[in-house]
Amino acid sequence: MGYKTIGLGFCMGIRREAKGFAKYFADQGFRVASVCCKNCGIGKDVLGLKKVNQESAIEPMCNPKAQAHYLNEHGAELFVSAGLCVGHDALFSKACHGPVTTLVVKDRVLGNNPMAVVYSGYWRKKLGLDEKDL
Repeated sequence: MGYKTIGLGFCMGIRREAKGFAKYFADQGFRVASVCCKNCGIGKDVLGLKKVNQESAIEPMCNPKAQAHYLNEHGAELFVSAGLCVGHDALFSKACHGPVTTLVVKDRVLGNNPMAVVYSGYWRKKLGLDEKDL
């Protein structure tokens, strides 16, 4: 498709993996701009929200619109979402100035593999899904 610059918007929870994705894209000849979900995030304490880590002095919220803005400003032509929360991925996609594809869907219960529910007898039974319906 002729894209030269990939913009990678990723969740801090998969920052190690995102580093590997960026290296892979760069090794394929792409220029890569990447940005984590906490970019330009407002501290949760500012809005009176509960922190995940109470011992943390500052815990910023995610800011998917700022992620998209950063990637737009850095010349991204194809945007890649990696591990963003449901809802945050929609805001990210809407704010990007180009096509967006999802590389990783966040799913903490199933290890970022939401299709596991289809392949796992345990999860099918737990959710009341019959294999013949799939």
